[in-house]
Amino acid sequence: MVEDANHIAGEISTLLEDKLRVRGKTLAAQLRKAGRRLPRGVRRDATFIVQSSVLTDNPKLARMVDGKKLKQAHRNVVNHLEKVDLSQQRRTAALNMIASIAFAILFTAVLVLFVLVQRGFV
Repeated sequence: MVEDANHIAGEISTLLEDKLRVRGKTLAAQLRKAGRRLPRGVRRDATFIVQSSVLTDNPKLARMVDGKKLKQAHRNVVNHLEKVDLSQQRRTAALNMIASIAFAILFTAVLVLFVLVQRGFV
C-alpha cells in the first residue's frame, strides 16, 4: 500500500507535467497550479491521492488509507488526463479569440454605420 500510493502520486505528477504542462516540486503544488483546468471530481480524487501519499509515509497512519478508493481515484484521474489534448485546447482558445475580435469589429462597424445614417451622411 505504501509503495502504491507513492507510485500513484508519482505517475499522476508525471501525467500532469506531460499533458497540462504543470510543474511543481510536489503533486500538491502541481494541483494548486493546475487549478480550474481540472474538473472538480478529478481535483477531489487527486487531492485524495495526495492525502493518501502523506498518510502512507507514517506506518501507523498507512492503515487508514482505503485501497479501493485509492485505486478508483487513480483510475479517474488517469482517465481524465489521458483524454486531454493540449493542441486541441490551443486551437480552441485561438479560435475563440479570433471570433471575439471579429465580433468586436463587426459590432463597431454596425455602430459607426448606424451613427452615420442617423446624422444623414449615408
